[in-house]
Amino acid sequence: MAIYEFEGKVPQIGVNSFVHPDAVLIGAVEIGANCYIGANAVLRADTGKIKIGSGTNVQDGVVIHADPETTALIGENNLIGHKAMLHGPLVMGEDIMIGIGAIVLMNCEIGDGCVIAAGSVIKNNSKIPARRMMAGIPAQEVRQVSDQVVTFTQIGVKIYQELAERSLRGLKRVDL
Repeated sequence: MAIYEFEGKVPQIGVNSFVHPDAVLIGAVEIGANCYIGANAVLRADTGKIKIGSGTNVQDGVVIHADPETTALIGENNLIGHKAMLHGPLVMGEDIMIGIGAIVLMNCEIGDGCVIAAGSVIKNNSKIPARRMMAGIPAQEVRQVSDQVVTFTQIGVKIYQELAERSLRGLKRVDL
């Protein structure tokens, strides 16, 4: 994996977290325990900070960045779908599903149990209460999130936590 110190700030990876060898971590990145960071994910904390809570997965091609002197704070047990883009400052709660290709712009707050639909754009300064489903460009509230949908997110998170464990034990590069 490509891990870079930047001006004395070194990424930190929690116990039992898997970071794919093709992911890039730069600067003040803190990854909690039991996380999964996929291939081609870029977590760039050269001027700001990125903090990812335990159990969260950051899937393939995700980009996370924070503006100078700010933090992208991502809570525990979240599912961040392939090629999503998150730009801090931002605060995310827990049990959140960010869909494939979704974009979360600066200074947003996303409450626990929210779902951001694939391809949606959460515009700057959005404050999304807990358990809301957001969709569109710009994203609008579609409905409240049911217990069943939160459970679906939790199942997805668990799958990636197990994948982190399996990858730590069994992922091997093969040169053909």
